Amino acid sequence: MSSALPAWLSELARQYYAGRTCLFLLHGNIHDQVWYEAKAHPFRSFLQQVVFRRRDLVLTYNRATGLAYRDEKTRQDAERFLRQVLEKPVFPRTPSEALPLLHHYFQQRLSEGRRIAFIVEFAETLVPAVGTSLSAEERTTLLYFLRWAQDPLFLRSDLTILLLSESLSEVHPKLVSNPHVSAIRVPYPDEGTRKAFIQAFLQQSPLTGKLTPSPSAASLAVALGGLTLVQIEKLLSEIAHSPSPWTEGELLERKKMLVEAHAGGLLEFMSTHFTLDAVAGHHAAKAYLRSIAQALREGHSQGIPMGFLVVGPVGTGKTFLLRCFAGEIGVPMVQLKNFRSPWVGETEANLERILALLEALAPIAVVIDEADTQLGSRERGGDSGVSARVFGKLASFMSDPRHRGRILWFLLTARPDLLPVDFKRQGRAEEHIPLFPPTAPEEKEEFVRALASRLGFPPLEVPPDRWADLPSFSGAEWEAILTRARLQAFLAGQATPSWHHIESAMQDFLPPTYPEEIEYMTLLAVLECTRRSLLPPLYQNLPRAALLERLRALRSLIG
Repeated sequence: MSSALPAWLSELARQYYAGRTCLFLLHGNIHDQVWYEAKAHPFRSFLQQVVFRRRDLVLTYNRATGLAYRDEKTRQDAERFLRQVLEKPVFPRTPSEALPLLHHYFQQRLSEGRRIAFIVEFAETLVPAVGTSLSAEERTTLLYFLRWAQDPLFLRSDLTILLLSESLSEVHPKLVSNPHVSAIRVPYPDEGTRKAFIQAFLQQSPLTGKLTPSPSAASLAVALGGLTLVQIEKLLSEIAHSPSPWTEGELLERKKMLVEAHAGGLLEFMSTHFTLDAVAGHHAAKAYLRSIAQALREGHSQGIPMGFLVVGPVGTGKTFLLRCFAGEIGVPMVQLKNFRSPWVGETEANLERILALLEALAPIAVVIDEADTQLGSRERGGDSGVSARVFGKLASFMSDPRHRGRILWFLLTARPDLLPVDFKRQGRAEEHIPLFPPTAPEEKEEFVRALASRLGFPPLEVPPDRWADLPSFSGAEWEAILTRARLQAFLAGQATPSWHHIESAMQDFLPPTYPEEIEYMTLLAVLECTRRSLLPPLYQNLPRAALLERLRALRSLIG
């Protein structure tokens, strides 16, 4: 087998020649082009003209168009067979009619020593993942596929059947899990493939003067990670035909739009002009995150945790901290949106697409906000096992040692007690970073001044002894107070708010009264912390037995 062949095709060939099966499920990046022998081939043409070029007969089928043929020779042979069994030499389009005829056609031609390839497109439309509610036609189709996968004549003959589906989760599980069927994932193009494709494009359409600064094929291959070859060609063509030159920033912004669109809104890039300098307080957490950013930039991936759990009471700035971290981490950061769907099979398909994209985008950081509600658990019931399957697939992906230093996970939650231990253990979210509201006078001063500056307030003139008397509001509560102060200044006809307006807003502010819940979240953050150095001095030496006892008491109060 040529070393230039894609890895997925080499795996298919290995299994085929081992005689394990003749039926393969190709899933993943099947609507892209395939780079082979310095040329980009559409996926279907690559299978027909390159992979199966030595086969005597190559047929393709999908529900919409019915049967299609690689060449005139195959068409004439199929029509000759049909004249023997039907009045009209045309294969019927519906699966329930076409598959029985194809079965006999394969048997007859294989017994004659003919070599055949059969490609089924959009397999999920023929045998969808709908549990036990398959229609009669779909059940018949499923039975034919399962029968073909283990038919003795088919296995000992030169026959290959390929079922194509973008998502394995959308195909009926009885087919996916059958031991006689082999599922092979077609990945996104790797960096080497992207570089070769881009070099060929630039030879035909140079981007000199079209993109500033002028990039190399190697740098473009890195920058466009996560895109398919079709998307890369479209993007580079757009630049080549643009009346005005593009900047590197515009290129990356367009790439982000393409990735987000391809992900169906399930991923969102966390772009920001802030760095950790914009975060007031949380000095230990910031110092630790800066050390992680430095290790990433310098390539020390083996010393970087697989993932992080960021915990703390509501309003302590967990999301903002990570958004600022995105400004200096040196790799893209995306936020995982809600991928759950009420439709059968779609939740798993969404997750499958996301994980494939993350591998293609690596190195990358992934943020899951409200992780306790998004990730599910093994025990959650009432959804036909969807949560358990999602849980297992995501947990396995997060702990894959090949992803260390390449895919960083940040799980954010105020209730880590609701997050399954499987996600919090070593090998997944290895480091637990706690965040707390400012309590010391100097912390309050630093926080309020930094937040006021970020919101456009002028320098605050505050009596020095006033900071010690200020309530220990959370970051979100302080932002609400400063927003009210800005409105008061506007209504009073003043261009900028002053400390007087802040004092007035504080006197009128009634924070929600759930002190037990806040204390509960705070103690949870203390107990979850995996580094003593990340805790404020107040909590560093508290006995854990006393903390657990207080947590039990609070739990009985809040229910």
